[in-house]
Amino acid sequence: MGPAEYLAGRTSRNARVELVSAGMAADCAKVYLVHDAETSVLEASPDEFPYVIRETTEKARLASEVLGEDLAQHIPVPLDEWEADGVSCALFELLLPISNGRLKRFIQLRKIIPPVLKWLRNVAEVDRGINKEAQSCLRALFECPVERLRGPAQTALARIEAGALVPRSTVMHGDLWIGNVLIDSVGERDFVVIDWRGSNVDGFPIFDLIKFAESARLGRGYLRAELAAHAEILACDVQDTRTYLLAALGYIWSHLGLFPPDRFAMMAETNLSTLDAALNG
Repeated sequence: MGPAEYLAGRTSRNARVELVSAGMAADCAKVYLVHDAETSVLEASPDEFPYVIRETTEKARLASEVLGEDLAQHIPVPLDEWEADGVSCALFELLLPISNGRLKRFIQLRKIIPPVLKWLRNVAEVDRGINKEAQSCLRALFECPVERLRGPAQTALARIEAGALVPRSTVMHGDLWIGNVLIDSVGERDFVVIDWRGSNVDGFPIFDLIKFAESARLGRGYLRAELAAHAEILACDVQDTRTYLLAALGYIWSHLGLFPPDRFAMMAETNLSTLDAALNG
């Protein structure tokens, strides 16, 4: 199917449609710019995975409900949703990616990094209660091919079993890198976070912070201060931010889906190195 079939009856005759992305993986959406009275963004599920867009918008709505109106303003909601021959589609407002131009990107990052970090702290304050999956997620890493995770996972599990840490649940986006942080073209919000399909409203804190810090290239001191702030919110020792990161990695390892194991291994190694460098640097 093409954009004309996806959009049937939803635009004027003069509308012009431009392909932006056909997705970098089998389950990624096709994305089009729709130039009509106003420019909007059409997302259509791939034929092989016809419900991807519906699943993503449902996850985004659930996160919005849990986080509340103030925090949810940074989660885009579709202008319209429908199915075209069994393929889920949605129309969104136009949002802009961070520029690839060195100077403009530098300026944009300086502007959005502080509010994104503040938003993450506020998300961590939305306490979802005791995380009952933390121990099983840590145990999952015992069978993980990333050998470096096994020892720390055992240490983290021992702390929980000894009562030194009572792990909390928070909303976890699951892929909060700079490519999923967009700029509001109208300027009403500092930033918008997209792609909530892999989110978990009863997930783990810290993972999103580490992912964002890596892609935004936060300095060690900057990240260390954020880890300390999160530890205070979570009422835990700053070293236990490692436990939260490991539990999140265990959760992801247990729910890989189409995510290649070798990519998970690389990501997990990098995540742990980033956190350790900030804590110990």
